[in-house]
Amino acid sequence: MKIMGKDLFQVMLDPVMLTLLAASIAALALVIERLLYFHKNRCNTTAGVLELRRQLSAGGIAAGLAWTRSQNNPMGRMFVQLLENATLDAEELADLSYSFIVDERIKFDHLLGGMGTLANAATLLGLLGTVTGLINAFNQISVTKQAGPDVVAGGIAVALLTTAWGLAIGIPTLFAYNYFSKKSSDVALQLEAAADRVIVILGRARTKVGSPSAAMEPTPAPRPAENTGWRF
Repeated sequence: MKIMGKDLFQVMLDPVMLTLLAASIAALALVIERLLYFHKNRCNTTAGVLELRRQLSAGGIAAGLAWTRSQNNPMGRMFVQLLENATLDAEELADLSYSFIVDERIKFDHLLGGMGTLANAATLLGLLGTVTGLINAFNQISVTKQAGPDVVAGGIAVALLTTAWGLAIGIPTLFAYNYFSKKSSDVALQLEAAADRVIVILGRARTKVGSPSAAMEPTPAPRPAENTGWRF
């Protein structure tokens, strides 16, 4: 049974279909925004810890801060906080890194709630459109006093279009939601592991010099890359 152009035009102007169209635009915008954000804030924490250790060994805290401040990602920002507060003990540094990771996790999870809602709402809106379409189709049978496959099939086919559109929107959006949620969790775990390793590195350096206060002494102007009391 072919769907007549007039019937198709009418169903496209249906309030449910218009709502689905708006939902599809919103879902696409959210997915693109999150893709750009995750790409901009990507980081390799394993390589980052190794490079930070090399910088600290070569030039001390000053060199480490210079390198971490050049890293425009969550890992670099976390390393900056840890190095700027290197005189704190391990427990305090762990608390500091934990609060930072929580803040970053909130940023990564931003808009994911809306994405998940759209994924579920699109499917339900498609079902709603089908139900209302079937009601209208059978109502036409009651009004015209005509029945049979030719009368019912066209109305049902048009009604089912909303379910198809709802699924076409909801399924990809749900996949994107699950992907970004997993990615956000992975980034948080990677940052936590990297923070623990950096805290251990700073703790060992503090133990070697014996005095945490020596770590943040100003570096003499002629030798700005000195370890300033730390031995990595």
